[in-house]
Amino acid sequence: MNKTIAALVIALLVVTQVFASTIVVSQPGTTDQEKLSRHISFLYNQTVRLENFINSHVANETKKQELLGEISNVKNILDQAKNTLAAGDLNQTRELIRQASSELRAIALQLTKEIRERAQERKQRFIEAEIRALTNQVAALSRVAEKFKSLGADVSNVTSLLTSASNLLSQAQTSLKNNDTAKALQLLAQAREQIKQAEKSIRDLATQLRARQVQKDLEHFVNATQRIYERLEKFAPNIAQMFKNWSDTRIKEVQSLISQGKNVEALLKLRQSFFEMNHVVAGLMELGRVDTTLREAENIAKVIRTCNATLASQIDSKVQEIRVAMNNKDLQKVHELMGELRQLIAQSRFACRPARKK
Repeated sequence: MNKTIAALVIALLVVTQVFASTIVVSQPGTTDQEKLSRHISFLYNQTVRLENFINSHVANETKKQELLGEISNVKNILDQAKNTLAAGDLNQTRELIRQASSELRAIALQLTKEIRERAQERKQRFIEAEIRALTNQVAALSRVAEKFKSLGADVSNVTSLLTSASNLLSQAQTSLKNNDTAKALQLLAQAREQIKQAEKSIRDLATQLRARQVQKDLEHFVNATQRIYERLEKFAPNIAQMFKNWSDTRIKEVQSLISQGKNVEALLKLRQSFFEMNHVVAGLMELGRVDTTLREAENIAKVIRTCNATLASQIDSKVQEIRVAMNNKDLQKVHELMGELRQLIAQSRFACRPARKK
């Protein structure tokens, strides 16, 4: 049902009861005259909305003219209510408002058939659109299944699910033609579930087909890691070796899965390894920068030891703490200690300056 019209009808059906219960009790700071004026405005707005609905949705011309005549009568009553309110006759105004409310309620009740028909039309259009969309989806999935079949995949389960979904959609179309929208909606839900299962089956088949190419993917991973290793080795041999240790471990894990016939698991491991590779390289590069800083700090300690042995010892001690944290792979600790080391290095700039003469 059109939500706006539904709300209008409900409002009109209860307006008499609401009016009766609220017109006696004044809100704090609100006079009876102001309250009556608001009621008149509310009823006039509902009258216009009903008039628009009648013009748009009542097909029977005789009925339409009769209802529009009744609407005109309600407007006249509300105009009278405005006049009596302006004249200060509150009792007569209340009576006219009750009369207008009753007339509007009677008009709304006469529109029940049109409102239901409108709601039915909207529901039918929705179902027709759903049937078209799902039919197109079945056709698209069928094309994918045919492609997978040509690649050697067993698509019997997918084909069965799509055939079932297609039959359900045909039944839904028949039910819709018979105006049985409830049955059509039920069949649509069943077809949607069959399509959902077919999509999952196709995803599984895609993974299986992809897994058949896992050996080629492994070769690609080996080549990629080798290129990275060669570049790292030119300027950071230690980092290059650490990276090689990591990549060799991953390659062995994938090879082991392939040898066991676990191609899907091997494919997933390769995907994870490709994802991790960038993070590993970034982490190793960061460790490389740390290692460079540590060597620089050790050289600084040697230089300043003759003039500030205490600070030199503090720097050496901090360097050793960082190396221990690196060996333990405690990156958070490394980060904290590096901050402390940088502060010591900053102090070393003034370690050997002669004291100012007083």
